[in-house]
Amino acid sequence: MARFRNLPGGGLAVGAFVLTVLLGAGGAAASALWQQSATATMTVTASGTWPGPVFPTPVCSNVDSANKYVSLGYSGLSEAPVKLTFSAAGTNGIYGTTTDAAGPFGTSGSVTLWGDSAIFTQVNTSPATVKIVATFSGGSQTTVYVKVSLEIGTGNKKISCA
Repeated sequence: MARFRNLPGGGLAVGAFVLTVLLGAGGAAASALWQQSATATMTVTASGTWPGPVFPTPVCSNVDSANKYVSLGYSGLSEAPVKLTFSAAGTNGIYGTTTDAAGPFGTSGSVTLWGDSAIFTQVNTSPATVKIVATFSGGSQTTVYVKVSLEIGTGNKKISCA
């Protein structure tokens, strides 16, 4: 051992070796003790917006023999919507102008969709997809889609259920 001690840095190497062995021998016990006494905390934050009632896809009915409007009937809502917003897209899928329907609305009922509605001004192809966004009192929204056929290019603004 005397020869090893005479080497430059030998004492430091022996000290580091002893320290490593001591820490290694006690390391598992120290780790287990730490794991047994560890605590964890969790914070849960609820979303401010809850999903609203599901608005069922309305049933389209051809009512007018001149095909100037259709009726979109709905039923089975647990809560009446406070607002219905309509927009339409042709086969290109691009939605244009939106229009709000006049309420009040019930948990069941129907709304009338006219062929000359402003939501169809940018629709150049038929059938058109009408997007209906139902807004409920808590601010939540549900979106449904209905297909309608339009007589395009004649200027007579006819509409029918697709």
